Amino acid sequence: MGAALHLAHAGNALPADTTRTKGKGSGGGETFADFARQVYNDQRATPKAREMLLAFGYATMVAHSEETRDANAVWATARNAMGTTRTGRHWRLDEAIAEDAPRYASGKERAHRVCVAPRLRPHPDGAHDFRNQLGICGTHADWEHHAIEKQAGTGWFKFHWFCRRHLDHLARVREQLQEPNRRAPEPIPNKGGLLSVYFEADWLSMYRRWLGTPDWQPPVYGISADDWPIPGVEKVPPRARLRLAAIDGTLLVEAPEGPR
Repeated sequence: MGAALHLAHAGNALPADTTRTKGKGSGGGETFADFARQVYNDQRATPKAREMLLAFGYATMVAHSEETRDANAVWATARNAMGTTRTGRHWRLDEAIAEDAPRYASGKERAHRVCVAPRLRPHPDGAHDFRNQLGICGTHADWEHHAIEKQAGTGWFKFHWFCRRHLDHLARVREQLQEPNRRAPEPIPNKGGLLSVYFEADWLSMYRRWLGTPDWQPPVYGISADDWPIPGVEKVPPRARLRLAAIDGTLLVEAPEGPR
């Protein structure tokens, strides 16, 4: 990448020798347009994650030259680029960093809560009704009446829902899943982990800070999304990273005085 990103850790600056240039590193000759193209082509990035990466890239590669760059200037530029929340009390960049913490999210499966207990009699709506086609009860299930099955290869969750009339089935399925779930691996992350794909820094400390959780630990698969297995898909090739070098200085961490 064409420049190095210098960040200071608020109230706890990182030692400068803890960072390393990855890939092409500074002086690699790539432009902000090249960087933006990579970000927009990264299918793992949510709209907010793309905005965050571009804000850091702009602050590092366009707004500030290496001669004038410092931690306060870079962070102020990136934060101003994303602006504040609607209430004006928080920086959207800070929220985006916290949301980039690597994790597994089970997705939208919980929204489809229908009882999967076996149907004993055909439903009167006919053969085309999903309850008859699947041979299930199909009644709406309460939020707490589910069993989680962890997939053997990924650790990802599969939900089995049951209605109040079939709580005996729920208890039986939960018991059957105890041992397989115990043997299942830790879920492969499917959210976050993009900051460390494009920038190098002590992201463990930074995620802990913006999550407000001092003992937060990354997944066993690593802190970078490039390192995570992708079931059924070829691994994403590692990208060149901008270097994040810590310097002394006070980071701008206060919330803005009002809405922008």
